[in-house]
Amino acid sequence: MNAVRFYVFPIVGLLLLALFEGSRGQGLAPSPAAEAPFSDGKTIDQGIACVLLVVALVVTYLFH
Repeated sequence: MNAVRFYVFPIVGLLLLALFEGSRGQGLAPSPAAEAPFSDGKTIDQGIACVLLVVALVVTYLFH
């Protein structure tokens, strides 16, 4: 009987803990006001660099 009680109490405790912690959830915070999307020079430069890298890889592959 003591061996069964030794295994049952931790299992029941963990189940109760999971149930009670699930009910303590937080509500959703209001989202900040959306800013207008903008494009800076850095994003454009990275896009151009990516395209040039792919072109260089294709040319290298074709001539190798």
